[in-house]
Amino acid sequence: MNVDMTARSTPEPFQVRLLGGFSILGPGRSAVELPTQKAKALFAMIALAGGNGIDRATAASWLWSRGSDVQARTNLRQTLASIRKALSGEVECIESSGTTLRIAADTIEADFEVLQQGSFDLLWAGLDCLGPLLEGIRIDEPDFQDWLENTRASLQNQLSAALFMMVETKQAEGDYEQALRANIKLLTLDEFDEGAHRQAMRIYTSMGAPAKALRHYDTLTRSLDKELGIAPSATTQELMVSLRRTASLPRSGHAETVSKSDPDARHVGNVQQMTTVVVLPFAIRGAAGDSTLGAEMAEEIAMELGRFATLKVSMGEAQSRAPASNSTDQRLNYMLEGGIRQSAGHVRVTVQLLDGSTRNLVWAERYERAGIDEMELLDDISACVAAAIPGRVQAEVAERSARQSPDTLGPHELMLRGKQLRDDLSAFAMLEARDVLKKAVRLDPKNARAQMYLSDTYVIDGWLGLNDEAGARLALTHARLAVAADPKDVFVQDHLGFAFLSNAMWQAGQAQIDSTLSKIGNEIESNAWCGYALSLLGDHRRAEIEVLRSTARDPLPPATFGWIRGQVFSFNGRYGDAVEELMGAASLNSLSKAFLAGAYAQMGRKDASFALEDYVETRRSEFACRQMEVPAATVTGLASGYRSMWKRRQDWDHIAIGLKKAGLPTE
Repeated sequence: MNVDMTARSTPEPFQVRLLGGFSILGPGRSAVELPTQKAKALFAMIALAGGNGIDRATAASWLWSRGSDVQARTNLRQTLASIRKALSGEVECIESSGTTLRIAADTIEADFEVLQQGSFDLLWAGLDCLGPLLEGIRIDEPDFQDWLENTRASLQNQLSAALFMMVETKQAEGDYEQALRANIKLLTLDEFDEGAHRQAMRIYTSMGAPAKALRHYDTLTRSLDKELGIAPSATTQELMVSLRRTASLPRSGHAETVSKSDPDARHVGNVQQMTTVVVLPFAIRGAAGDSTLGAEMAEEIAMELGRFATLKVSMGEAQSRAPASNSTDQRLNYMLEGGIRQSAGHVRVTVQLLDGSTRNLVWAERYERAGIDEMELLDDISACVAAAIPGRVQAEVAERSARQSPDTLGPHELMLRGKQLRDDLSAFAMLEARDVLKKAVRLDPKNARAQMYLSDTYVIDGWLGLNDEAGARLALTHARLAVAADPKDVFVQDHLGFAFLSNAMWQAGQAQIDSTLSKIGNEIESNAWCGYALSLLGDHRRAEIEVLRSTARDPLPPATFGWIRGQVFSFNGRYGDAVEELMGAASLNSLSKAFLAGAYAQMGRKDASFALEDYVETRRSEFACRQMEVPAATVTGLASGYRSMWKRRQDWDHIAIGLKKAGLPTE
């Protein structure tokens, strides 16, 4: 008998699903169970690494970081053995080549692989089970969580695009039931995806159910208003108008466009609501001096102030000494003027900011310089003024706005009022700030700073342990809306980094903060917050350099700068400096009070007990104001909520050790 040795069948590949709950089906479609969550995580890491594979040492450190390197390698070997035992059969699924682990070719068919292939049979087969990558996997390892969040975000974008194409394909084929089924799954991944909502409206209309399309639109409108404080986009509104016209639907009670008679319509997209600063040529005083220097100084300052998205900057005429703005709202007008006096190599520059309508003095500063040429003088003074003016103007407008009814304010004023409340950093102020900022984005959804500060209220709640997963998600949603509205604003860019960090997307956050730092000029507030982000990421030395470099440029820094500096000093062992920063106006919330009590304790000062009492009282009040159960007065009870804000466990330990030294019981 002749035997054809080539006729042997190729082993059937394993069917692997990672998008949603973890599952593996072996030959004959029998379920393969891996023994532990870390075994599942390790298999997923190897599979997602593709042909390049993953380094053994990397895999061990990501999954077993708390023991020694030897123990981590031992755990890796044992876990690999358990996976191989579970997958035992005709084919060796995991290959080991030197220091690299990879999946052997043609041994698995994975759901994530079809996202790039355009053939969605496997996705249709498991549609009801689709979800975020490794949903349900909980492993308390920072580096693994970092990898998971970044990979999850990337794959979710790919999955959303695939589902969108699946819906479009089935709709074109007239298979509306299947199109709706995939659309519902798409909306479970991102409930605010308006493209998916528009798909649903078209599907319902095609199915001959226009009333369902209207109800879907109404539900979307209420959800966007409640959760994000915005209306549906113009594209979605236009689709609803078109569908209603085509299907003769009754009109909804919800506004679809901004009516000319709407009292708020004047605010939407109204750049005149921005704060206007008119810069006048500086006067040259004394007999000596270049007569053109005053005009050049004004031009340099105007150029630097023009970098700030919240300001509308223009040049005025020296003769009038009056605001040269076409804005009709004089509350938002300011005038910047100054003088230059030169004598024997010494230069004195005076600058003053005046209210545009009353000419009352808002801010003034005098700069003394010696031994520098005119170009250095222009660069130096314009940088100093640009560092000081935006914050002063914002505070002035916010103070005025606080004395008026919110119903009379435009989105710009509401944004600045919300920022002022945000800068309080307290649990109480965040609630009020959120209400004000939601109104701002309702009036103007494209007000990038309003979206940013609204996002920040959720970020700060997360720092204080007062957020849930929905709050972290809203922080990222509003941060992305802010970037979409104004991608050039470095404040918006740095905040996107914080939104990433609040969702434990550490690598994305690090990249965003580094990118923002490379773009910062005289935006010292953004620079200081980027420094704080570096501290959250565990880079405390670099954080101190950035924070001190930025905050030193403002002679009258806001309390938030002290709040940042005090924590950074504490991490770098500068406990005396930390106390000096945190014992006054910068003691804004329980977090700063925890650092203050810990710094006192580290120095062995008796003040630690008094600071600890203040901390406990403040912390309890934060929980109470949110109607949350007040935990026991222990380190675990009161301080565990801060843990998620730090990438490294030892940074939370730094706070816990300080509180324990101050006298707070561990359990």
